Amino acid sequence: MTNQATNADSGFRKHRVEFVREDTPGETPVDPEWELYSDTLDTAFQWDADAQYEEQRGLGDHEVQNHFTGAEDHTASIGYHLQRFFVDDGGDPLDPAGDAILRDDDGDLRNTHTVVDRADYGDSRTYVVARGGYPNIDDVSGDPGSALPIVLSLAYEAKKVRMYKVGQPDGDALSVYSTSGEDTTQTVTIESDGATTSAEVVLDGETESSTTDPFDSIDAIELDEPTAGDVVIEDADGSELARLKGAESYDGALGDLGVPALGDGSHADPISEDYERFLDDEITKGGSQLAAEVRSASFSLENGYEKNPVMGTTEQAIHTGEQSPEFTATVAGNFEYHSALTDHLEGNTFDLEWHFDGGTVTFEGCALTGPGTVGPASGDVISTLDNTFTPKSIDVQAD
Repeated sequence: MTNQATNADSGFRKHRVEFVREDTPGETPVDPEWELYSDTLDTAFQWDADAQYEEQRGLGDHEVQNHFTGAEDHTASIGYHLQRFFVDDGGDPLDPAGDAILRDDDGDLRNTHTVVDRADYGDSRTYVVARGGYPNIDDVSGDPGSALPIVLSLAYEAKKVRMYKVGQPDGDALSVYSTSGEDTTQTVTIESDGATTSAEVVLDGETESSTTDPFDSIDAIELDEPTAGDVVIEDADGSELARLKGAESYDGALGDLGVPALGDGSHADPISEDYERFLDDEITKGGSQLAAEVRSASFSLENGYEKNPVMGTTEQAIHTGEQSPEFTATVAGNFEYHSALTDHLEGNTFDLEWHFDGGTVTFEGCALTGPGTVGPASGDVISTLDNTFTPKSIDVQAD
């Protein structure tokens, strides 16, 4: 007998993480053209779910009578080595973080994201599917002491996220049915890897329907409409391969739609471009070098999303709020303390420009809101200063 995990999640497990831009928040485009975040990920798609349980207690009860779930709260993040600039030559978002920066004429985001993280577990796979992902830039950090590319951490507020476990068939035709007799109009699309084999099955309640063609893999299972019961996919031996939960499996939530079908779309090809490296970059302040020595730099951008429960669904409404960028740098040099304190106390403003390999990020109208602690300590060879700048706005231009 052993207490060693036999199928533990691991940083060595193979993941395929792709995103696609949504035209309507929460709706995956038909025939999606998937993209990679980067050829090198720092983390998988990390997801935090909160069903917002509340305990029911009545008058005189010292014990809990019931637990009830409320409006769901979903957050997620992913870290990757930055490989593309934020926008292309036409000013449209290129790297997914560009969607956190750009706004439309109404001040809203131009795009939200659907994200799918597939992880292989021997004869099974897990899929994390996030729809209605509203991005923030948690951190873009540069350190000249590291030879590695810049790592970007992208964070999401999401309308709905689900995880599915999908067993892989062995060249069998598949059986599909619902656990509820009410489900007779929904269509489930099943696809193999690359959609080389595809089937559309109309549910017939609890009566099994079978695919015409055999499947040697399953890479997508998508419903066109939510169901009341669970949708179950079985192989020829009657072994359950996958299950899409219906409304009856949740406490008031709509049923799941599953893993998006590829259709006539495509999975992502490798980006195969040079990575962004901080050692090659330059940062200027008002047109001059930021400091004699820039030891590190980073920026973040929050979009002030407001999430509100609404009647009739457990999905929260997400509204885009104020944009709040912040830039920080650790610097050293002659009279850097004097310069920083002067800017801070006099309320001076200026543009900071971070010149990446692929373009320039301009932090417009910066105020030095945090000049850091002034004065060296005993034994300091070089005393550094941690500056925090708050810009009025942010602009991105590709080279």
